[in-house]
Amino acid sequence: MRLRDLLADDELGLVLLNDADALERPVRGVYITDLIDPRRYLTGGELVLSGLVWHGGPEDSEQFVRALVDAGVAGLAAGTARLGHAPPDLVTACREHGLPAFEVPITVSFNALAERIQWRAAPRRELISAVAAGADLDRVLRMAADDLGAECWVLSATGWVVGGTADLPEQTRRGALAEFTRGRLPRTWRAGEPHVLWPVETGAEPTAAQWFALVSGDLVEWDEHRQAVATDLGTVVALVRARVDEARRIAGRSVEAALRRLLEGSSSPTEVAARLETAGLPADEPLRAVAMGVGDPAESTTLLREIAAATGMASVTAPLGDGAVALFVDDPEHLADLEHQLRRIVVDAEAGLGERRLAMGISDITAATALRGALDEAAYARRLAEQRRGRAEVAVAVELASHEVLLASAPDELRRSYRDRLLSAVIDYDAAHGSELVRTLRVFLDNNGSWSRCAQLLHVHVNTLRYRVQRVEELTGRDLSDFGTRVDFYLALRLSTDA
Repeated sequence: MRLRDLLADDELGLVLLNDADALERPVRGVYITDLIDPRRYLTGGELVLSGLVWHGGPEDSEQFVRALVDAGVAGLAAGTARLGHAPPDLVTACREHGLPAFEVPITVSFNALAERIQWRAAPRRELISAVAAGADLDRVLRMAADDLGAECWVLSATGWVVGGTADLPEQTRRGALAEFTRGRLPRTWRAGEPHVLWPVETGAEPTAAQWFALVSGDLVEWDEHRQAVATDLGTVVALVRARVDEARRIAGRSVEAALRRLLEGSSSPTEVAARLETAGLPADEPLRAVAMGVGDPAESTTLLREIAAATGMASVTAPLGDGAVALFVDDPEHLADLEHQLRRIVVDAEAGLGERRLAMGISDITAATALRGALDEAAYARRLAEQRRGRAEVAVAVELASHEVLLASAPDELRRSYRDRLLSAVIDYDAAHGSELVRTLRVFLDNNGSWSRCAQLLHVHVNTLRYRVQRVEELTGRDLSDFGTRVDFYLALRLSTDA
């Protein structure tokens, strides 16, 4: 807090005795004294409270003020109980030495003033004590909101509102999510009513798996007290997040080993069902499996847990292989909507992926006794998603009936060989001449060989298009009027990362 905050506190009724040039000084504590030279007890930054018992004349005021200035205090608050007012020579000495001075009304005790300063300078004990006593997130947010005089929320970067003191408009939620990934926190986001985005330091990676606090208001208008409360809010929310993560890890461990044994063939569906019951998931309900990877098993697990939580459905997540898997248990109607929910959440999370790529595969709805098949479906669907071009792709089991599953299941070396054998000459020609033969070939095949439609999309004359297609045929030795050749090139283009 700062001296200006004390002066603005109507309950204290302090009177400023000299100019206001130094009212931005921070107050780091309070010290009550009637010693004429209290320097050895001061560390700097305090507001000194004195009843002026030491005062006998101007020389005493000069000695006292010099001692305070030498110790680096923030200011002086003079009591009026003994003298009825602050002596003019004390006011003069404070002005000459640049020491802010206040007069404390007789109705305000030094103890009350000291308690107010200590409370405003160190509010964190109340929030942290509440969390230590087991308070939930809603209780912590309500306490912080009362202290800040503003509504508070905690959001996950995957889009779900973890907790809040009021309803959060959808437009505000989406705007805050987009703003979160654009720079360092804290900062004010202005879109309609201003809101402050405040960090929650948990070490979670990627950014898409992190939480942050959102507070209505403008950071530039916050005094030191509000900033301290927000800092403490970030701290206690991080503690709450640590509790949540630990509970998730415990639930995940209870099924991880069983899933591994199931895939290895050394465990039965009955054992896995029992593990699901241990993790709090009813084994007699249908389920869907989701496999996901972002390039690192630990990060994949952390992010998938956040994504699963954002659905609001009962689930358990565990690391598996080079990624993570989540099992969702619910009634068939809700499970049927899972794909839609996950696609929406992945869109929200994409901005927080950094340089990572996200690939997610979703199985069909099945019984817990057929979990092995669901895990396989999710894994194949994830591999299918990995072959697509976007930074965040989702594939579902129904898509495994297409040609893409054949491409996804082929070994990488075979895929590269097939692609290069058909397209390398065309790719090299484009690189050497700055031409667009590969793009022309893709548009031509995507439009079923329609000359007019393809020329229109490429913004070229039909004769130019015919020349380009002929050049592709010359470079590859293949006839694009042949249906089989078109299929070959179509599949090769699907495999190409260069085109």
